[in-house]
Amino acid sequence: MKLRFRCALLHRRLALVLIAGALAVAGCAYTVVRGGRIDEPKAAGVVDAIQKVRELRFKQQVPMTVKTADEAERMMEDDLAHDYTDEQIAVDGAAGAAVGLYPAGMDLKAETLKLLKNQVAGFYDPYGKQMVLIEGAADLGFWTSATQFVAQRDYVGEMLLGHELTHALQDQHFELEKKLDAVKDDDDRGLALKSVAEGDATIAGFGCIAGRMDRSTLDALVSRMDQMPQLFAAQAAGTPLGVSAPMVFQYTDGVRFVAEAYRRGGWSKVDELYRTPPLSSHQILHPEYYFDHLTPPPQISLDGYQGVMAGWTKADDDTYGELFIRVILERNLGKDSADVRLASRWSADRMVMLRKGHDLTVLWMIAFGDAESAARFGAVYADVLGRLPGSAPHAIECRGDAVLIAIGDGAAQSRPLMAALWQSSRIAGAPITDHSDPAN
Repeated sequence: MKLRFRCALLHRRLALVLIAGALAVAGCAYTVVRGGRIDEPKAAGVVDAIQKVRELRFKQQVPMTVKTADEAERMMEDDLAHDYTDEQIAVDGAAGAAVGLYPAGMDLKAETLKLLKNQVAGFYDPYGKQMVLIEGAADLGFWTSATQFVAQRDYVGEMLLGHELTHALQDQHFELEKKLDAVKDDDDRGLALKSVAEGDATIAGFGCIAGRMDRSTLDALVSRMDQMPQLFAAQAAGTPLGVSAPMVFQYTDGVRFVAEAYRRGGWSKVDELYRTPPLSSHQILHPEYYFDHLTPPPQISLDGYQGVMAGWTKADDDTYGELFIRVILERNLGKDSADVRLASRWSADRMVMLRKGHDLTVLWMIAFGDAESAARFGAVYADVLGRLPGSAPHAIECRGDAVLIAIGDGAAQSRPLMAALWQSSRIAGAPITDHSDPAN
């Protein structure tokens, strides 16, 4: 289940739904939708401009259609239902609450759809290969202010159409949806790829209104990214951090990451990001581990629970990555806590969610860059879990640079469960040992 970042990506094939997708901005001097119809000459001008700026040509024409907000919401909800049942979404939400990512009792589907309806004003639909523009979209203040440096006139509508058309170019040239399908069981890896797509589209859309893309244009955009979290928080007040953070991440950190690629080799270097994508939010947050010292995350095989958890079935598995660990720590410790930095020591993780009737157990192994960080996280996270509302049974053990966590009803039999997990699980194919223990 991949809903943690589907506020921008409700469904992996609606992966390019845009927080900044306002194509009909209230009070905008350059609107693309007027009276429920597309301004064809203006839209055609953007099509020509984005091909020039992005240095890619459309292989096929991209049709454009206008939908009401309610029609667009139904499209998003129907698309979600193609792949996931309400029960699966509920499991994902319950697991997120159990680990401290979401508030207890949060309705993940409802919160996601509410945010999408309020923030999304257009998207490229890779099923129908068309651009869907939403009539009557609200003003998105960040993007209005971000365009003011290039002209006195408000160009936000043009910028955002250019952004969405870039997603169509990504679909046509790089088969982005197939690449997203290939990482559908790894949220963190999928988020990294989507951050490339959103960073690319935001930079291209910005260049579209500037009439060029060069270092000064790029620097002007990147300098405005620091404003986005505060502006978005004001526009989406009350949205849980676990729902909003991945959306903001794709635009802010995605822009910074793609900007680094552009500085190193222009659009051809950006194109290479689709052929060899980043593999984690850690690489997006720390670009040196992609561009200078390529550091793929080691694979974790979390296994051994089957013989102990009789009657339990696997409902899902996932990778949270640095971003979501950081969100968990920020939500529960405060953004100014020194322990939030532990997220940056993330190396790899794997989570398995088990169901037995209405009961849920979350098994989670996290590898850190060093044993000291692992031990500190284990201590801090034990305190976090103990203070969650309606705290579930849980067990945490550290071994070397790995932390093993069990949360929920299955943790009541934690001793045999943890022993079995340590025995059978692997990090990068190797058994997990505690080098501080002479017995090992």
